[in-house]
Amino acid sequence: MIALEGWLVLNFYTVFLITLLLIFQSKGSKMIRGRKYSAILILTLILLISESLGRAGEAYPDKYLILAEVGYFVIYALDPLDILFAVNYIDCWMDESNTKSKMGRNIFRWAFQIFAIINLILVLVSTIGRFDWFYYFQDGVYYRGPLYLIRALFLILFIILLVVYSILFRNSIMNDYKNTILFLPIFSVLGAILQVFISNMSTTYAGISLGCLVVYFFFQSKDVNLDYLTGVLNRRGLDIRLQEKIKASAASGRDFTAIMIDVDNFKAINDTLGHSAGDRAIKDIADVLVDIFDQEDSIGRFGGDEFCVITEIINPTDIHERIGEIRDEIAVLRRRRGWPRHVDISCGYEIYDHTKQLSTKKFAEIIDEKMYAEKEQHHRM
Repeated sequence: MIALEGWLVLNFYTVFLITLLLIFQSKGSKMIRGRKYSAILILTLILLISESLGRAGEAYPDKYLILAEVGYFVIYALDPLDILFAVNYIDCWMDESNTKSKMGRNIFRWAFQIFAIINLILVLVSTIGRFDWFYYFQDGVYYRGPLYLIRALFLILFIILLVVYSILFRNSIMNDYKNTILFLPIFSVLGAILQVFISNMSTTYAGISLGCLVVYFFFQSKDVNLDYLTGVLNRRGLDIRLQEKIKASAASGRDFTAIMIDVDNFKAINDTLGHSAGDRAIKDIADVLVDIFDQEDSIGRFGGDEFCVITEIINPTDIHERIGEIRDEIAVLRRRRGWPRHVDISCGYEIYDHTKQLSTKKFAEIIDEKMYAEKEQHHRM
């Protein structure tokens, strides 16, 4: 009976777990937080595979030493990015109307970014110049370099700072997510601490993966602010985001734009092609909006065949250009999917003027009225 190494078993199950999460996540949120969550999973998967290749190369140095060299280079060069990606993901759940915490959060992010960049540069210089600062191979055996311990201590310090970041700015995290989001940094720290005592197993990556698993099952897959069909924000999420933007605008003096979009003659798709084609159309249009607007913009399904985009773009010319791009993409979909020729969009937008201090309800009513005015004009044509 063959006895499998402990690291091999742990890595196999962790890779399997991350792969499943990526599959499930690909069917979920299209918002920026979903993309940043996927980035953590993808990078952790790359690091795990690299670690496995490195151990395999160590086990058979005569034939596969190159695997160890490549695998360990990837780990040393990229593993601080996992922490940075976790910070960026946690930051997605912050209430942007809380401007007081922004400077402190920026300082933390800059520190994580600087550490990741310096680490990458030093690992590249050490590898290319063969200085062996962090690790090296001699006669097919892996050795730790003179700067290994310093780097390891910095890495653990920054993982601990990830927990500090989550706790310090906990009041800025949106109320629905304050407790659950802590699982990601806490599991990451536990994995890093265990790594110190169990050097022959990848507990750091396993900890990050478990944190991602808890986050996924608690709200990444069941976020009450996401539309189940499209993965963009739902009406509740849009209302919350609009309230946040209005508060932030009042505090900072930065205006923004909200665009209401209604699909003209959508019923014709259901009547001629069936309800499954109608669902596909809604998802297609959501994808178009996600592709056309910026990652920082908020995109949601207001209800039925109505969508809303909250964007930082406040130049009317630029707004009309984006709306034109949407119409062009709808025309492409109309031909590709065989939609009735009258299927199009009506749009209404309003630039929020912070000096007028409009309420969320009043501002939403103005956008809605402008959208329906264009829709009426389309019906008269």
